[in-house]
Amino acid sequence: MEFQLPDSNWTAGLVFAGLVITVGVAVPAGFQVSIINAPAEYIQAWCRAVILTRFGTWLSDEELNLLWASIVTVAILFGVFISIFGGILTCKFGRKKSFLICGIVLALAAPCFLLCRSTSSIELLFLGRAIAGSGLGLAIAVLPLYLTELSPLKLRGAVGVLVPIGITAGVVLGQIVGLDQVLGDEVSWQYALSCYALLLVFCFVPYCWLPESPEYLFKVKIDPEGAVAAIRKLFGQNSVRDDYFKSVKVDHVDCETTKSMSLLVVLKDPSLRLPLVLLCCMSAGNGFSGINAIFFYSVSTLERIGLPANEAKLVSVGLGCVNLVCSACGPYLMARFNRRPLMLISCTACSITLLLVTLMIIFVESVTWFAEASIAAMLLFIIAFQIGVGQIPFFIGSELFNLDARSSAMALGSLGAGMSNLIISMVFPIMQHAWGAFAFLPFSVYCVMLAALVKRYLPETRGRSVGDVALLMAKGFRSKI
Repeated sequence: MEFQLPDSNWTAGLVFAGLVITVGVAVPAGFQVSIINAPAEYIQAWCRAVILTRFGTWLSDEELNLLWASIVTVAILFGVFISIFGGILTCKFGRKKSFLICGIVLALAAPCFLLCRSTSSIELLFLGRAIAGSGLGLAIAVLPLYLTELSPLKLRGAVGVLVPIGITAGVVLGQIVGLDQVLGDEVSWQYALSCYALLLVFCFVPYCWLPESPEYLFKVKIDPEGAVAAIRKLFGQNSVRDDYFKSVKVDHVDCETTKSMSLLVVLKDPSLRLPLVLLCCMSAGNGFSGINAIFFYSVSTLERIGLPANEAKLVSVGLGCVNLVCSACGPYLMARFNRRPLMLISCTACSITLLLVTLMIIFVESVTWFAEASIAAMLLFIIAFQIGVGQIPFFIGSELFNLDARSSAMALGSLGAGMSNLIISMVFPIMQHAWGAFAFLPFSVYCVMLAALVKRYLPETRGRSVGDVALLMAKGFRSKI
């Protein structure tokens, strides 16, 4: 028989591992996405004052905007670049140690944020953003792989969505901490940027009690005894016998070969081309679906209907909370519904709601109630996004790829997600300025294209082994799903 974990429900060991991985790294990683936005005006004023004091130069608004764009973008750039190495890291050091490395990288950024204001060092702020972005990129590449390999087949989706839940929680936490009323004011913003380090306690303190991936121990480290011990940590002492793996087909992975050739091998292997296209396009949907554009545009839309700036920020936080609540429904949805219909419904609904948002913003001056209706459409978009597009890409790689290609394939999926977010962060403000509300239309089109790709090529993966799924895609783009 093929390698598989015991057919178990949620256990104390699995819940413990899920909480530690989610709270200990996923939440601090998500925190980096949003924390820089709320106190932006205070940090920009500080940057201008530092440049004036150190160099005697007063930055123009254009120069300040360029400096700020660099500070924001450097985290995304490093996250995209470093995520490529997630596959190498998880194969060489294992899933558990890679999780620890993610925590260490995130921890290294905190002192940079904490000390940059007192030392009047913009360089430290840049360094902190680069390190934090690297931690975020690694977390997105490593955590879904680690979690899905700890979960039994029937819980793979429910456990896999803990990562997007944690990242979404971190985003909302960053929005809250960044408010003027909390830590995002003129004198405390450095504490807002660095306070996430407190959450890393949940990474380092319980680390010793986390199990390594049993599949990694068995297939890569060739350690069946260690794999049995890891399974017992997760599912209890009586979950497996000592000879549990005697009848398992051994298909060991050459980690040294994978370390140096995995990315190229995965890219060149014709049998992996279809699942790789599916994974990368679905992962890119994290940015190209328009979720970041919706949150980018929400404050200005709220101000349009007459809300003061501070109240608009609070309502924007409310939208983030709705996003978190919808994300938290992921384990329930993934455990009870198939992946294909969830993705198709999600893509279709995202496309329709983006069209509604576009039309309502265009005609808001003619029909006054369109302002409130556009916010309702944004809420519907958030719900649609979290049904599938915002969750399934995080773990679908573990259901499409065998262990030998999984690390590299999921790293490439993380690269797709990072590249889409990088492109949106750079291009959307230009699109918004040039096209206005029409800037949402490309995202609507992408959702339609993604729905067509999923309908034509994505096999149902829920409850199926990777081997069974691979057979359905054996003919590549000529496969009939």
